[in-house]
Amino acid sequence: MRAHVNKLIMCGLLFTGASFAAEYPVDPQSGLIMAPGWELVNYQCNACHTSMIVTQNRGDKAFWKETLQWMVDTQGLWDLSDTWEPTLSYLSTYYGQAEMDMTLFRRLPLDASQLRPPAKPAAKGSQ
Repeated sequence: MRAHVNKLIMCGLLFTGASFAAEYPVDPQSGLIMAPGWELVNYQCNACHTSMIVTQNRGDKAFWKETLQWMVDTQGLWDLSDTWEPTLSYLSTYYGQAEMDMTLFRRLPLDASQLRPPAKPAAKGSQ
């Protein structure tokens, strides 16, 4: 029985590809990918806002650096000093620039037949 289970596991890995071997679970409370560095990002980001803001954004290292620097300059985020690199590495690796599936975050656009008719302009003199 154990040999059978091991074969099934190996087949599963073979069909899903080696790139998925390093897949990490998602923290149910924060929604962040529980990869190395996630706790640091969780504590730093959730000090000011929900981690949903993190998970809804995607960008390369330059994007995240610019975003975090804006937070330092204008929003009161403390200087990340020696945590810049691990923070940027985590964000750009697990929330890197990618094609976003908008069906995960919002509904698809409505068909023209589903839209409300345009509002009629108010008659002159009525208020």
